[in-house]
Amino acid sequence: MTQTHAYCLFADQLLAVPLSAECWNPISQLQLALRGAGARPHEVAKATVADFDGSRLKLSHKKGRPPKLRVRYVVLDQKGIEFFASRVREKAPTDPLFTATDNRPWRRDLWADEVRAAIAAHNKDASTERHLPTDASAYSFRHARISELLQVYGVDPLTVAAQTGTSLRMIERIYFKFIPSAMLEKLANLKELPGPTAASP
Repeated sequence: MTQTHAYCLFADQLLAVPLSAECWNPISQLQLALRGAGARPHEVAKATVADFDGSRLKLSHKKGRPPKLRVRYVVLDQKGIEFFASRVREKAPTDPLFTATDNRPWRRDLWADEVRAAIAAHNKDASTERHLPTDASAYSFRHARISELLQVYGVDPLTVAAQTGTSLRMIERIYFKFIPSAMLEKLANLKELPGPTAASP
């Protein structure tokens, strides 16, 4: 993978270069989908053209014991709608939304290798302070989106849980560390509530 593609893959984290036509390689498209939908990699890998209805993306995964299929509909922002709309043009409803190089289906080993290659390519020439963690993975983009929704955009945890197919318990357990500063800032801006008034006779 080239240095350009490494930057494209992590462009929104690095703020190094704008996403452009150079970023339209398979792994960058997968990365954009993961960030836009806050999805698990295998959910996006299984998504077909028919799963995008023009404003929402249908995603599914198995969870529980015994595993049960859980389906959710992710509401997309305007950029997300435009991005996914670009992926369905001139495709049949059963076609996958995203494929790896040579139109191969995405597999765990393929996206793992691509992300590792992108990190290595970037870190080779980047200054130490701009190095990316070598343990980052495709799943990291899901974590980034969830923490971004909670901390940067102030979306309530219940909505984030529904959008990303997780539970409130998991949000509190894993992501609460991203919330306190934002919550304290909001609380500090609250006006003091008036005290109780005397009851009417």
